[in-house]
Amino acid sequence: MLSRRAKLIFWMSRYLERSNFTSRLLITTSELQLDLSLENEISWKPLLTAMSLDKDYLKLNKKYSEKKIIEFFISNKENHSSIINSLNYSKENSLIVRDILPEQSILKLNELLIKFNKTINRKNSNKKNLKLLSNIIQGSQNFMYSTDLEMQRNIDYQFLGLGRFIERTDMLIRILQSQTLRSKQHKKGYEYLTLEWINILKSISAFQAYRQHSKKDISILDIIEFFLKTKIFPRSINWNLNQIERAIFRISKKNDLKKNIKEIQRDVNKFKVKSNDLDNFLLFLEKIQKKIVNLDNLVQKKYFS
Repeated sequence: MLSRRAKLIFWMSRYLERSNFTSRLLITTSELQLDLSLENEISWKPLLTAMSLDKDYLKLNKKYSEKKIIEFFISNKENHSSIINSLNYSKENSLIVRDILPEQSILKLNELLIKFNKTINRKNSNKKNLKLLSNIIQGSQNFMYSTDLEMQRNIDYQFLGLGRFIERTDMLIRILQSQTLRSKQHKKGYEYLTLEWINILKSISAFQAYRQHSKKDISILDIIEFFLKTKIFPRSINWNLNQIERAIFRISKKNDLKKNIKEIQRDVNKFKVKSNDLDNFLLFLEKIQKKIVNLDNLVQKKYFS
């Protein structure tokens, strides 16, 4: 398989996953601000920090504003991680590799782009923006469902999955970082903090799975353990690391990246979460993120150089 073709499939998948999770982050942050009556800076600065976009945003805007930040993430082309850029990059890549994608997948991606472009040109209220974000989540998932149902499990499919799972792991870490930063900043009681973490579960459609998994009373520590360590939920960090390892093995059975993946898994499984030590949790997330970035760099070098 040509490395250029593999790279296009890999990044097409990553950009779609990024648009999905960015939409989820924006929806849950908006809902948290409304439910807990938080100030704009307390609600939205953690999201910008977790996405490493705080400085970029402040170059364009003087204050933390819900409307401005949502626009920055949805439609600002100067933001390299904006949804409009992610969807356009994904579409550009798909045009070159469309011969290996199922017909229904191409149709689903086209439908998503057409609906998005029709809506993005209007002056939207926050309510309409939230509907737009929900459509992006549904549209990107429709593409994923189609590829899962209709693609052969060949090397093309493995690179598609590899991009998806690396991006999903990275974005889940950013979700945990943004909520932990927010929890540190405001002075709400433990009951409010627990509600925030429940909302994070709901933002990635994980609440029902969490309740089935855990027989304990709902707690922040238990929710974090679920996000990090469960091996059977498709959006936990542990599960996604397993999928990354499987995809790489199926691409090349001589898997010299296995040790890097196992090292991250050991770190995740050994980590002990403490509710009164959020600084330590942030340091842990930063450490894991750096290792994910390093793994990603190794994947790029091994397959796309």
